[in-house]
Amino acid sequence: MKWRYRIGILFFSVCISLPVVAQQVLSIQDAIKAAIEHNFDVQIARNSTEISEINNTWGSAGALPEVNAFVNKNMGANNLKQKLNTGTVIEKRGNTSQSIGAGVQVVWRVFDGMKMFATKRKLDELQRIGELSFRKTLNETVYNVISAYYNIITLKEQIEATQEQIKLYEDRWNLSKAKFEIGTGARYEVLEAEVDLNEQQSNLLSLRNALAVSKSSLNNLLGKPADTSFIVGDSIEVNALPLLSEIEEKIALQNPDILLANTNLKVLFETRNEVKAGRLPSVTITGNYNFNKNSSSAGFNLFNQTYGPSAQIGISIPIFQGGNVNRQMQVTDINIRNQQLALDKARNDISTAVNNAIIN
Repeated sequence: MKWRYRIGILFFSVCISLPVVAQQVLSIQDAIKAAIEHNFDVQIARNSTEISEINNTWGSAGALPEVNAFVNKNMGANNLKQKLNTGTVIEKRGNTSQSIGAGVQVVWRVFDGMKMFATKRKLDELQRIGELSFRKTLNETVYNVISAYYNIITLKEQIEATQEQIKLYEDRWNLSKAKFEIGTGARYEVLEAEVDLNEQQSNLLSLRNALAVSKSSLNNLLGKPADTSFIVGDSIEVNALPLLSEIEEKIALQNPDILLANTNLKVLFETRNEVKAGRLPSVTITGNYNFNKNSSSAGFNLFNQTYGPSAQIGISIPIFQGGNVNRQMQVTDINIRNQQLALDKARNDISTAVNNAIIN
């Protein structure tokens, strides 16, 4: 059974080690470039950033007027019977009438307690959040690509080292077998060498399986089919580790997690301003230009036509809203405190991670 096990391992090893035709040499720079262009998470984050940019307009903030036009036409047929104070009686069957109306209306809320300006600033910050989220996704993807690439290089080196070990164990097994056959060696030495050889061959299979899985995972990060063939370089150039003070300075200015937490805090402050605006009056201007035409085949008014502009100003003063504004203010204040804690936590977590990385 042992020889069958060895032959099975040898056959599987030979199948795996067969040369692959036209394999692509993938450098770390090419891998990062492919991930930036084709990684699915990066593409989704890029589209989300575009959505937040589209939504960031004064119209979304409620600062622009609404303009609506309308046209209607009514027609009817009625039987008419009228008795005037002069004693005259008018009676007509099949009386037809029609009315035509058209107009344009402009509604513009010119003052809403400064809410529109708070909303626009909030939209600016939401767009900033979209950009930071994209940067965070990009950083995480590049990190994962580099880690996967480095893992493949490590597995390649381990496979090469294990193959060298197998050669040594094969020589040892052949030597112990030859010594046993001529009577100068013990049986247990042959068995021990065989067990060690089988163990190394099993390790080689595990390493090759891990290499295949790692390549599949890297292909997924690059947005490619899992079975795409490629070979990697022999090493990754690593720059010198910067000083801790330089790292901390860059983290404060560039780390997406901290910038995101800080921007979310700004969004909550603008949300508070929006809620606060609910305590102030609002002013709405409405302008109309209408055209109306009515005609009838009988009655007092056989024809009537009016057209022209009109305007009105409406002022709404909040007096009592069931305590909703106060409730929303209290909830927003709690959310602000929680977000401040989240910002402090993000700073502390990243500082701890940097410190641990320096120690290790």
